[in-house]
Amino acid sequence: MNTHQPKLLITGIRGTVGKALDTPLQKTYDVYGLDISGPFSDRVLEADISRYEQVMSVMRRLGSLIYVVHLAANSNATATWDSVLEANIIGTRNVYEASREIGVKRIVFASSNHVTGAYEGFSPHLHPQHEPKRISVAHAIRPDGDYGVSKAFGEALARYYSDRWEIDSICLRIGTVRDDDDPTTDPRTMKTWLSKRDLIHLVERSLVAGPSFGIYYGISDNKGAFWDISDARRELGYAPQDNASKRATATN
Repeated sequence: MNTHQPKLLITGIRGTVGKALDTPLQKTYDVYGLDISGPFSDRVLEADISRYEQVMSVMRRLGSLIYVVHLAANSNATATWDSVLEANIIGTRNVYEASREIGVKRIVFASSNHVTGAYEGFSPHLHPQHEPKRISVAHAIRPDGDYGVSKAFGEALARYYSDRWEIDSICLRIGTVRDDDDPTTDPRTMKTWLSKRDLIHLVERSLVAGPSFGIYYGISDNKGAFWDISDARRELGYAPQDNASKRATATN
């Protein structure tokens, strides 16, 4: 690894998204990881992000940290309030505040489509509508649960730290990323899928593109998609290569 590359920290690196990003980002960045679960190494460090001193300890150990990709969270859409309060609200604030103290220049924050999930409806199923309305980032937030509320908080926090402390912040309302990278599991996933290849490209563009702050939906170029990615195309230069319908055809 080229240690002259800019240093980048991925929080939650052991999760599905973190594992997908780790190796590809090493082509451009000196990548380190933070997680609450192991295995750990000199590259993947242990920390509970709800404990500020642990986050600061990791960042101080890394030294001249330039970029953070903040993924660590309880990502269960039906998570309890206590859980999202600790991991997603207190934890995200800890990551941003430690980044401010250390001098991080840009954070890519993993938000969620659940910030606007209530446009699709509520329980007994979180998203019962067959054809939900097309949603852009211009629509008002409508969280569908405590998890969505916690991610809306993260977007507001990112805006604050961008304006007040000049930390560039790109918020990605990530669609459906699967370990097996297979979108054919159900009709909704065919519309909300974000392939690992497109995920990597989207994060790469978010780390270098012009805006000092922005919120974007992150999905592949899927037929029938009801989240508008035109802003990501225009402002980030995001050019998704995959399409769930084509993937389904290819596997049949």
